[in-house]
Amino acid sequence: MKKIIYVLILITAVSCLNKNDSKLDVATHIRFNDVDKNGLTIDTKLLSNIKNDLKKTPNKLNREVWNYDKEGNEEHYVLNKGVVFKFVEEQKAHSIFNAYYEQVVKGNNYIFLTNMDFDESYNTYYDIVIIDGSDPFKIIELIGTNGVNYDVYNPDIIKKLKAWDSQINFKFVVIDVSRIHAYIGKLPRDINKFSNEVYEFCPDVIDQGYGTMDEMISDYTENKYFWLWWD
Repeated sequence: MKKIIYVLILITAVSCLNKNDSKLDVATHIRFNDVDKNGLTIDTKLLSNIKNDLKKTPNKLNREVWNYDKEGNEEHYVLNKGVVFKFVEEQKAHSIFNAYYEQVVKGNNYIFLTNMDFDESYNTYYDIVIIDGSDPFKIIELIGTNGVNYDVYNPDIIKKLKAWDSQINFKFVVIDVSRIHAYIGKLPRDINKFSNEVYEFCPDVIDQGYGTMDEMISDYTENKYFWLWWD
């Protein structure tokens, strides 16, 4: 009789555990699907992990773009396939990029920082965008990065970046209307020649940024970090 009672207790306990596991699976499924992917073909668990890491809910991407060519023709469109996490502290934004870049790109999407902003204490913040398509040069084209004040247009920037990329292997982290940042995969053979080319193409890097060529070269060699900005 005791054996029968023991078996019944054991069966009841296992049944309760299975029910609890089932409830946990359902809860997890609901939590993952609570994230609106807004047209992205991205793993739902991956997007939920990013959401939980940031402790922010993503918004639907809805970015208007105005592109101008050298003849003054205007192209206007809206980027609306993707998600954006708004106003993320700079260090955290870079941490998220580095932690999830490979997984996001593997799924034929791209993650990048944009819309640099500041709080009242002048701390830097970015929006983090995950967008359809894994080709960063196509993203740069879609964002319309330009330096029109210096008569530098989007095709010029893409052409120059592709030429440098062949020797440097960029990982583009910030893509914006007048700004590009990238991690340097490998240093160019002639760092001085490369740095002079950068300054010639984008004078504001030193004139309103580093201050001297030596400081710019130090950033390249020590931090493996590259950026362009046209005021």
